[in-house]
Amino acid sequence: MVGRCLAYAILATLICACNLQRPQVTLTLVPIETRTPQATAIVAFPTETPIVFNAPTSTATATHTQGPIPSPTLEATPAEIEDDSQTATVMPSPSPTDTADSTETPTPVPTASDTSMPTLTNTVLPSPTRILPRTLMPTVTDSATPEPEIAPSQTEQPDRITRPDEATAASPTERISEDIPPSFTPLPTYDQTEVARLLATSTSRPTAPATWTAVSTLPPTILGMAVRADATAVRATATQGPDDSTLNAELPATALPQLGAATLTPTFTPTRIQPTVAVRQELIIEPIDPPVFQTTGFNPISASVYQYGVNQGQVFDYEGMQFGGGVALFAPNPVSVDSFLRTDQAGLLFYRAIGAAGETQMKYSPFFDGYHAVSSITNKNRVVEIDWSADGRQFSFRVDPPAGQDNAGAGVWLWQPELVLPTDPTYPLIRDCVASGYISCQLVRPSNAQLWKTVDVQWSPVAGRNDILLTVELTAESRQALAMVQPVRDAKYAENAPTFLRYDYGYWNPNGNGIVVSGRRPDGRVIIGQVDNQFGAEQLLYDASAAGLWMQDAVRRPNGQIVALGRPGGPHDNGAVALYNQFGQLISGPIGFAAPDAVEWYPDRSAVVVTVGDRQYTANADSGIVVDTTDLTRNPSFGAGVFGAAPLPSGVIRGSEFYPGQQLRTLQNLNVREGPSTDTQIIGGLFSGDYVAVIAGPHEADGYRWWRVQTANNVLGWIAGAIGGRPTIAPG
Repeated sequence: MVGRCLAYAILATLICACNLQRPQVTLTLVPIETRTPQATAIVAFPTETPIVFNAPTSTATATHTQGPIPSPTLEATPAEIEDDSQTATVMPSPSPTDTADSTETPTPVPTASDTSMPTLTNTVLPSPTRILPRTLMPTVTDSATPEPEIAPSQTEQPDRITRPDEATAASPTERISEDIPPSFTPLPTYDQTEVARLLATSTSRPTAPATWTAVSTLPPTILGMAVRADATAVRATATQGPDDSTLNAELPATALPQLGAATLTPTFTPTRIQPTVAVRQELIIEPIDPPVFQTTGFNPISASVYQYGVNQGQVFDYEGMQFGGGVALFAPNPVSVDSFLRTDQAGLLFYRAIGAAGETQMKYSPFFDGYHAVSSITNKNRVVEIDWSADGRQFSFRVDPPAGQDNAGAGVWLWQPELVLPTDPTYPLIRDCVASGYISCQLVRPSNAQLWKTVDVQWSPVAGRNDILLTVELTAESRQALAMVQPVRDAKYAENAPTFLRYDYGYWNPNGNGIVVSGRRPDGRVIIGQVDNQFGAEQLLYDASAAGLWMQDAVRRPNGQIVALGRPGGPHDNGAVALYNQFGQLISGPIGFAAPDAVEWYPDRSAVVVTVGDRQYTANADSGIVVDTTDLTRNPSFGAGVFGAAPLPSGVIRGSEFYPGQQLRTLQNLNVREGPSTDTQIIGGLFSGDYVAVIAGPHEADGYRWWRVQTANNVLGWIAGAIGGRPTIAPG
């Protein structure tokens, strides 16, 4: 470049010496896109005259000494414009006789001797004003050679989604990349060395102009979401950024190629890209039939799981039978509506066997004929649990003496209908040795535990299979265990304690084959699992410890689904429990206000009753709805629905607008909740445009149409798919 400039200088000197006529050249300039109207002119500068860049009101006239020299190519190098008053200046190769007059209007120089040469003109740009700092001009030449196409740098890879309409918004010569950072440092104004280089009069190599670096803007870091399900997103704590808008935001201006400067590698502003969902295949099931709305209330199926508050003199009505002696526990026979068990508030036991003419007060061991108690705290044989066998021909009752009373009868007893042996019809199945000094401890030989107390009794659910599953509290170990006993007509059967398997909770499978276990297993890890009827061959279903959850009272429902009570934390935390499925996903909100004192599942596993203090709460395993049913137990009306809800769908309902696993995109910011209700906890948030995968639904509640979804970051919860009749999600 320096050599060529020297050659032009020498040639110009020779031409002047020979008084040759200089050919006239026409300089054609490309208009620069402007934003503010302000007329300026192109100025030709002599070699030795300083250039003034910030002179908005001045004009110039260029006077050239004519001489026949070859027509050189004139180069126009862009000048960066800092404000509305700056103009771009393009100069032809100067001669020593060029002069500048700031008071004259540019006019062409007439040519008399060579009409075949083009006329030299200075073209005024149409209203050039301030342009974006990154706007670049190509080199202007007097030849017909096309400009080389400037390809974008390989490092300029946009990290955002390009809309189809953007791909044709500008030609390749008008745009390098779809993404231009919103802010950057402009190039500095040229110094005298650079001006000299542009005028081709300097033989020294100027310093290269400084490169610019885009200001990087990070995406917002969301620390918490508090978005109401009915529309507007509210961020608890967030760092705002330019990518908070939707993907349909307008793109920034497009840059032209920059010549005469170092290659620039801009740092693009990170753009939030919504990923699709990697759907967990174990969550996808075939479409299900529409749910059947069922009312849940006090009926012969659910009657046995409640503690009643009907006192003596009050009416307890069941199938046309009224009991004036009060009711605390009531268990209808599973195969006969005329047969039942009940206790009064003092813990005395009454029963009516199949085919019996009326009810009878229990007078066999550990009771006797004429046995009486005026209250539960004075009844040494206080009955706290009653259970029928699956065929309805036998039953068991659990005796828990109050403190300070004779406790020889503590444990579980069997009643069977035979009256042949002197010891018929009742037999002890297990004698509890609750604490050192218990009389019952002198009547039993321990096995693999020294102290225990039975807390739950379950007969096999299959008629004819009379295995009895016991849950006991190991009082010296602060944990629970399981045991299996048989309904044997042998007075010495309970002299040996059964072997205890250290699982905290266990429940029969509906078919009687296998037991679902939960809580702590023998090694102390909290799980949901399954063992066979001999307590062997454990199958791990869910590792709750790995998820930081406590799980208890897990059961398998007739449809194969496993549900449990759980909460974050450990076994000794006193927090309220909620319903979970076997994948650790919430089904309900908190049940009660503290840890359960007692838990009873409906025989069909459709609901669970949790006793906390003096309150009883019923949680529906389908809908997850929790109802305080304490007051309903004081004067129950059997067969009447007292509360009910639509069952919660376990999958996508057949015929609905979406299919299982379908990828959807949100149309607005939404909450992700634990359950299909605005009363449930918010566990996440979605921006407009985020992807979700449909797992189950729809479910109508609280005026919204809810869907269970999996988000791109693997959060499972419920979102409102329609608000006010308008959809909030649509296929992606």
